[in-house]
Amino acid sequence: MNNDEWVYQYPIGKFVERQGWKIHISSEYNSSHELLQDVAKICHEMRIPFKHLSTEDKFIMRNGKLVSRGFSGKFITCYPNQNELESVLQRLESALKQYNGPYILSDKRWDEAPIYLRYGVFRPSRDDEKKVAIDELIVGDEVVKDERLPVFKIPKGIVPPDFLNKWLDKKDKKQGDFPFIIDNAIRFSNSGGIYNARLKEDGKKIILKEARPYTGLGFDGTYSSEKLASECKALKILNEWSETPKIYWHGKIWEHTFLGIEHMKGVPLNRWVTNNFPLYEVVDKTKDYLLRVSKIVEKLIDLTNKFHSENVYHQDLHLGNILVKDEDEISIIDWEQAVFSNDEKVVHKVAAPGFRAWRETLPSEIDWYGIRQIAHYLYMPLVTTSDLTYNYVSQTRIEGKKLFESLGYTREHIDYVESLLSYLDSKCPQIENISRKKVLKPMHEIRTIESEQDIQDFIIKLLRGFTLTYGQWRKEFQSRFFPVHYYGLNFNQGIAFSDLAILWSYQQLAKKVKNFKFDDYYEIRTQVINEAVNNFKKSSLSGLFDGKIGTIWLIYEFGEIDRAVELFTTHFIEIFENSQNKNLYSGQAGILLVGLYFLSKGEIDNKLGEEILIRLREYTLNYIENPETFCKVGASDVQSNDPYENFGGLLYGHAGVAWLFGEAYKLTG
Repeated sequence: MNNDEWVYQYPIGKFVERQGWKIHISSEYNSSHELLQDVAKICHEMRIPFKHLSTEDKFIMRNGKLVSRGFSGKFITCYPNQNELESVLQRLESALKQYNGPYILSDKRWDEAPIYLRYGVFRPSRDDEKKVAIDELIVGDEVVKDERLPVFKIPKGIVPPDFLNKWLDKKDKKQGDFPFIIDNAIRFSNSGGIYNARLKEDGKKIILKEARPYTGLGFDGTYSSEKLASECKALKILNEWSETPKIYWHGKIWEHTFLGIEHMKGVPLNRWVTNNFPLYEVVDKTKDYLLRVSKIVEKLIDLTNKFHSENVYHQDLHLGNILVKDEDEISIIDWEQAVFSNDEKVVHKVAAPGFRAWRETLPSEIDWYGIRQIAHYLYMPLVTTSDLTYNYVSQTRIEGKKLFESLGYTREHIDYVESLLSYLDSKCPQIENISRKKVLKPMHEIRTIESEQDIQDFIIKLLRGFTLTYGQWRKEFQSRFFPVHYYGLNFNQGIAFSDLAILWSYQQLAKKVKNFKFDDYYEIRTQVINEAVNNFKKSSLSGLFDGKIGTIWLIYEFGEIDRAVELFTTHFIEIFENSQNKNLYSGQAGILLVGLYFLSKGEIDNKLGEEILIRLREYTLNYIENPETFCKVGASDVQSNDPYENFGGLLYGHAGVAWLFGEAYKLTG
């Protein structure tokens, strides 16, 4: 049963209950091997099934800043039957008291050791048991969702054993009174929250940063609490500056560390660019954009020299960490990656897309690389590909110059910005290209698209990577046909992360090229479609982007009309009824959108068509009556790359519902 993430150990012949009180154990990184040995010894002696993370890299990712808070911290999971639970807990508590680990937010802590409990599913249903999904509990005659939330919750109808009742009534030890009032959360991560808050003492508005212990683990072995300490140290050194936040409060409350800093005015630099970049001539009639850019870049150069003179090195300079206020004054925020020595070369480990310095280099050079990328972005806002193509900005610089010349900017202003770019280029170490055939990262080539054939040639190069990528990936990984973002590792249905969706995107690209021969395409296509159909019933997700309805749409788009129609006709009602939410990404809006698509194609009979329209009408009336129950009204409280933590916009909010209604109107009038 082992997989890439978990190693399972089951006693031979042991009966394991389908569900019960899971024991989760967390650990700090440095003592994780010893803790695992102690837990394994107890579980082997008591014949308790358990699993543990498979590698140190998996451990680091499970405790990283961006991991889902419902899953974070779980290093070892034990599956005792209920009659064994109390004795297992006693032995584990006795053995693990000396260890530390992060608090597991989905659970409740047992005692002093890093041991946590929650009620949940242990294993899939057997043939002789009631058939339910792996994320569903059987409680009496009811089926209840096994929710993995970042808060402890006992499923409805579960009666704990007597010895747990006292534990459930006990509150976690907390100490200290908050010296601040939290107004609202800006965002949450596994490491804690960032809040808009006020000091109780004088009502001063602050930005409050929180660090949970043993969370936010990076591949350099540092935790969020250490990074918050680095930010505090940097801001103390730079305390006299108006361009960095002042510290108003710093300390520990319960187990968490807090840093209260000045609320700096301004908008992030990327938003400033969005508001001011003269993509069209009418936007910048005054022709002062380059003059303003020059002043911002000059200020950034001056500030970087100043904080380097104090032996402070930011290490995470990008557009989101530069604020611009009135008169284009700037400030620099988010100093948690700061270091205080420039003696040794390091790898730039934490960076925004397009801002990661190449090769091992000095901390000062990492900062200059960030400033350089910012300056190039201001000239032509395309830098993300810099992580893949060395010196990519040399290409965007050419396009930027062409743009500003076409918009009538003066030669003086263009040349001055170009001189600043050249200066910043010289501050960054160069890389010698010793082999053009190196696969590590492609070397840039100055390339101009001048004809339709240039576009065709470029697409062909992208397509040639298809077979190579597929072949290399399948040699190492049998569970997927193609590499995918780690958010999608557990999802192989729908149009967001599935193999079927990736293959479809390649097919769409191939349609742009005349007479392109796609090696092994039809064989791979058949394998991928068959795999998706074979695993169709195993998926518990229904949505357009993450589940069954998205898979049906993709199969139809691949030209497997009869197969798609059969799946749709057989499963539409079940898919719709099983959907847990209302949005476009994973909910009923996306399911109904596909239903309307099949209706518009005339592929389904009148009876099913009527069922679709009935459900659409009910959905619409419910939305009109109470839109807040569909998705949050107003801006989302959370901005995250995790699709299950977003609640606004096209995929997750009201814009997606509006798309459904627009398509419904076009179809029905």
